[in-house]
Amino acid sequence: MNLWSMLTHMNKEDICKKLAEDITVAVPSLSITVLSRDQSTGCFMMSWGDVRRHLPGADFLDSSDPVLTRLLAGEPWVPWIPGRSSLLNADEQRAAAEVIFPVAVHGMIDHVLVVSNSGLSYSDKHLIGGYCRQTALALETIDMQASLKRKLEHLASLVGNVDDLHAVASYRKLLQSVLERSAELLLAEQGSLMLFEKETDELLLEASRGVFNNRSETVRVARGVGIAGKVAEQGEPMLVGDIERDPRFGKKTEAHYKTPSFVSVPIKIRNRVVGVMNFTDKSTGDVFDEVDLRFAQTCASHAAVVLDHKEMCEQTEQLKTQATTDNLTGLLNRGCILSRLQEELVRSDRYEKTMSLVMLDVDGFKAINDHLGHSTGDRILRSVSKVMSNALRSIDIIGRYGGDEFVIILPETDAFFAADVAERIRSDVATTDISQECPECRVGRVTVSMGIATFPVHGTSPDVLVDHADEALYRAKAEGRNRVVVY
Repeated sequence: MNLWSMLTHMNKEDICKKLAEDITVAVPSLSITVLSRDQSTGCFMMSWGDVRRHLPGADFLDSSDPVLTRLLAGEPWVPWIPGRSSLLNADEQRAAAEVIFPVAVHGMIDHVLVVSNSGLSYSDKHLIGGYCRQTALALETIDMQASLKRKLEHLASLVGNVDDLHAVASYRKLLQSVLERSAELLLAEQGSLMLFEKETDELLLEASRGVFNNRSETVRVARGVGIAGKVAEQGEPMLVGDIERDPRFGKKTEAHYKTPSFVSVPIKIRNRVVGVMNFTDKSTGDVFDEVDLRFAQTCASHAAVVLDHKEMCEQTEQLKTQATTDNLTGLLNRGCILSRLQEELVRSDRYEKTMSLVMLDVDGFKAINDHLGHSTGDRILRSVSKVMSNALRSIDIIGRYGGDEFVIILPETDAFFAADVAERIRSDVATTDISQECPECRVGRVTVSMGIATFPVHGTSPDVLVDHADEALYRAKAEGRNRVVVY
């Protein structure tokens, strides 16, 4: 295994220790100390040193020491006298007891190597400086590998959430979960997911993390307004390192945002923009980069899967409803009510239960259509349907048979009780003032006639029961209408 492979397979502490040990082996006369930056204070304190050669005073470097400024400016090494200002004159630099070499990871000095200046040649300094740079690259690689592993784990979790669509009862909860996972993936402390509202064509906040979490009011953004509105309108992602310096904006960061960097990406379903995901306030304090942007777009595609699934479910339900429901009244249509009749007959036969079928139509309905128009007739049918539905039990089944005819299935009900239910419906319809719900109908009240047939007394098959209930209905019509007749 070569040096690079070996370094990238070690942890950070071992890498720094190996750095010092290797240099000690190469130049045995040197005294070496490794100082590591304290995250809270910014000062450097000894993390490793050879106690046999370690010089007192070389175990601490203040964060304000000018030596750090010189190192950050790109100097490969700086002479240092512990406990004194690092702005040394030429003679002092030559006589300095120590030389500091930086180990800069991602542009930040995380460690420094303090090496005794005794007998240290220029070529030695050049060699040590190169070794420190290689060590820094190894540390950066470890950081990137850890970051990539974390992102892949979060992405895998995100994919798992989307794959398990049926396991989540509410798609809103799933959207919130997608946003949370995405924000973790991007190390974003704040995020939002906004979707277009069909009625207003505005972006509506559906899921949030951070600043919007405690807001009770509805958050809306018009198309083309603000960053999210522009991303939604143009359908293109937006990556901004500093909103205050970006020529597209040039405005101050709002108070509730910690950093001026953000990512905003569109959510698309088959090239149609349906929403936007926004992320800001990277927890590390860094700006979002192109890698973050690509991850954000991947997250947006998973959010799109959730929304696409929801749309397909809604369309399926709509088609199912259209296939079983009468468009005018909202009741079951003829095909569905006959199918339910067959099911109820099988169940009644299996458990030896009675069941009644009621056929109903509106008295004089043809004359209403001819004189007042089909629009008025339709409104009357809707009104009668509402009265019938309100009078029935939850187990009863009602549907439109055709024209002004309706079918009511009364499970576990004999002819006597079926007549009682039918009479209640007849009375409710007769006493309902249609003009209150439909003033333009120009009809005060209407009446209905009903015929009843009961299983198994009046028949055991759907066709026979329907025919017998229909015969009873015609008898009701012949006997003067506005009445109930049992077959």
